[in-house]
Amino acid sequence: MIRRHMIMSAAAATLALASCSGSDDPSPSPTPTPTGSVTPTPTASPTYAAFPLGAAAEFGTINASASYTGDPAAGPVTLGAVGTEIGLSTRVRLATSNAIATATYVINENSEESRFVNANVTVAPAPGVTEFVFRTTDTATAGKFSQLEFLNNTISDTTRTNNLALQLTNVSYANWWRGDSTTGAKRITNTVFGYQTTLADMPKTGTQAYTTSVVGRLVSTNAGATTLWRIGGTVTTSVNFSTGQVTATLTLNRTPEGGGATIAYGSYTLQGSILSGQNQFTGSFAAGSTLTGTLTGGFFGSQGKEIGIAFAGTGTNGGDSQNLIGVIVGKK
Repeated sequence: MIRRHMIMSAAAATLALASCSGSDDPSPSPTPTPTGSVTPTPTASPTYAAFPLGAAAEFGTINASASYTGDPAAGPVTLGAVGTEIGLSTRVRLATSNAIATATYVINENSEESRFVNANVTVAPAPGVTEFVFRTTDTATAGKFSQLEFLNNTISDTTRTNNLALQLTNVSYANWWRGDSTTGAKRITNTVFGYQTTLADMPKTGTQAYTTSVVGRLVSTNAGATTLWRIGGTVTTSVNFSTGQVTATLTLNRTPEGGGATIAYGSYTLQGSILSGQNQFTGSFAAGSTLTGTLTGGFFGSQGKEIGIAFAGTGTNGGDSQNLIGVIVGKK
């Protein structure tokens, strides 16, 4: 608060004292006009780049990973480790573009790389499409493939998804699934990326609810078989910027990877904490969950108006050994 002071010159002070003593000076000095207070100008939020893209761009990612080895069609596979990487990573990078007809799309994780062009598109961007998809197969090695799925908000206003909840302008996701051979190792990397909120622009107080969506994959195996599932469902996400607590409550369903009936899967609560002075957070599955795992996430756009989370969990559920991996994206 700016203090208001009444300022008098030495001469004015002398005249004032003389007046108090009964002076009959016919021309006393006028009382000075107080100086008005100045209201500080709030710091403007910075300008952020936005989706759809205007040109080719490269991004680091917030990511989660899982793996398995074996042929799911032949029986039980061997589940590998799952995990999340803390904060924004340059270890998993994306090169993407708005020119899908001519551009090369690249994803690279710690020197492993896949490249895709328009001839590899299996699902093209269109308003009725949530994700556009690339896939390559290796004719020299049976079962070797690489598949990359993008949230359909990055190409253009005319082709982006008509799902209003996913018409995000500062955050997107890309999920990479690949295999070395029919019986070899398979890896899944789920990522969120975009234009992160600057540290100075992060909210410091208040509680905010986000309208969010969840997608992912589940690898479920038992003594007799393995099933690959696509994960969806509903998620409620809230952030207390005063305490730094992030909470996401998921009610998940699952659909067989090759298509079929969607059935209920389970409910999970993810809890995280914003790192001190940062625009990112980490956390874990809440105690009591059938799966144990971790999450990593961050805020995107002006005043954290959008959010992105990657998560991964593992455990036994309904007698099956399972690996779960997914992303959550949304907006205020």
